[in-house]
Amino acid sequence: MFNRYFLILLVLVCIIFSSCNLLMVAVRNVPTFFEAPEPVKNKITDPVKPNVRLSALWIGHATVLLQMDDKVIITDPFLTETAGEFARRTVEPGIDTKNIPGCDIILISHSHFDHLSLGSLELLEEKGYKKCALVFPNGLENYIPDYDMNLIRMKNDNGYRSKITGETRTINGIRITTVYSQHWAGRYGMDGYLWGDNAFTGYILEYHGMTVYFAGDTGYDSLKFKKIREMFNIDLALIPIGPCAECNQCGTINHVFPVDAYELYKDIKPKWMIPIHYGTLHFAQADPMEPKHVFEELARKNGEQEKIFVINIGEQKIFMEK
Repeated sequence: MFNRYFLILLVLVCIIFSSCNLLMVAVRNVPTFFEAPEPVKNKITDPVKPNVRLSALWIGHATVLLQMDDKVIITDPFLTETAGEFARRTVEPGIDTKNIPGCDIILISHSHFDHLSLGSLELLEEKGYKKCALVFPNGLENYIPDYDMNLIRMKNDNGYRSKITGETRTINGIRITTVYSQHWAGRYGMDGYLWGDNAFTGYILEYHGMTVYFAGDTGYDSLKFKKIREMFNIDLALIPIGPCAECNQCGTINHVFPVDAYELYKDIKPKWMIPIHYGTLHFAQADPMEPKHVFEELARKNGEQEKIFVINIGEQKIFMEK
C-alpha cells in the first residue's frame, strides 16, 4: 500500500515539476509571441554546390544542412515558428523551405520538441522526400507518424548503458554510427525519466573519407568522449553550447554549457567545430545569445579561432573543396 501511494505521489510531483518548467518557458516566451522572428538577410538559395566536398549551413538551433560531396544531410530539422507551442523562434530559419534540396539523410537525435519537430518533418515530407532516410534511435518510433520516407531505427545500447556506440549501418551510401550521448528522452520533460525512455543519441557520419560528428543534446563525460576520439578521426563536430543561465559554469548532467562544450571539443579533437543549440529559442534560463559570447571568448583565449567557427543563422561555412 505504501509503495503504491509513494509511486502516485512521485508521479504527481514529476508532472507538477514538468508543468512548472513548461510554464516557465511559456512565460519567458510571452513577448516573442507578439513579435515576428528576426529576419535572416541574404538567405542562401543554392546550399549544395558542385565544387564543395564538405560544408555546413546553420539553419538555427540544432538544425544544420550538411553537404558531403554529393550527399545532403539535415540534423534535427526545426523549420516551424514554434517548438511544442511553448517556445517561439526569436530568429527565423536560416533557409527557406523551398530552397532545401532533396536530402539523403535526416537525423533525429531525440524526441524533445526542439529536436523532433513533427511540423518540420511534414514540411519536408510535402517536398516529396520519398527516397530520404529518416534515421532515429531505438524507441523514438513511438513519437513518429508513418511518414512517406524510409524510416530507419538504430540501436543505442539502451541509452549507452555499457558501450559508447550503438550500431553502424550504411544508409544511402553514408556510413552512420550511433554514438554516446548523456541525455534523456520522452516528449514532455519528466515522462522520459518516469517511463525509462532512452531514445537519444549522437551520430558519426562517414563518407568518402570525411567524418562528421553531430552530438545532439548531451552532458559531459570526458572518458566517454575521449573514447570516441580513439575510434574516429573527426573532421567536423557540431556541438551544443546552450541554453544556460550561468554560462561561465559547467553544464548540467544532461546539457553542456560553453565551458564543458569546449572540453568536449578538446576531447574529440576535430579539425573544425561549429557550436549549435543556442540563439534561436527563449528557454526559461537566460539570454539565448549568451552562450555564443562566452564560447567565443573561450575560443579566443585558447587561440582556436581557426578551428572553431561561430557562424550566424543562415551562414554557410565551406570546409573542403574539390
